[in-house]
Amino acid sequence: MRLAPITKRTTTLMIAVCIPLVLAIVVGSIPHQAANAQLTGAQQQALQSLATTGFTNQQTVTVGGQNFSIPYSIREGQVVAIVPAPPTTSLDVILAPTQYAKTYGVFTIKIPRHLLDSKNPDGTDKAFRLTLDGHGLSWKQLQSSNTDRTLGLYFGASNGFVQIFGTQMAR
Repeated sequence: MRLAPITKRTTTLMIAVCIPLVLAIVVGSIPHQAANAQLTGAQQQALQSLATTGFTNQQTVTVGGQNFSIPYSIREGQVVAIVPAPPTTSLDVILAPTQYAKTYGVFTIKIPRHLLDSKNPDGTDKAFRLTLDGHGLSWKQLQSSNTDRTLGLYFGASNGFVQIFGTQMAR
């Protein structure tokens, strides 16, 4: 059996096929530093300050005929919608970051436990799982009471979709 000689056309075809494949692998494996960066002390203090000064906005969502009030605050952006997603036991938040912002946006949300909570099998609190545009991110639980949990996170100018996953949700 004789192999065909490698020609310029064959080489060009191999390069045309390999470059997009290599780019897809490289881009998919690069960590999203802005979303996955650890919160610094200053960032944690800014989140805490935003939560303790009181929430500036509120949205009401309905699940199973029950209305839930969700207080939140946001800097460098707006909340377009907060949507409960019972099939995935999540609260989905659509953000509209301020265009050309020079700093990261800050978002705090107070989640009623009767709407969404995250519990271990023994009934103790479990950390929520949060994603920002489908990727993990650093966030902080700022406050917790018997009735609600307050979370804070940073987002960038190109971010727009936050999912907060719990283990139990109103039906």
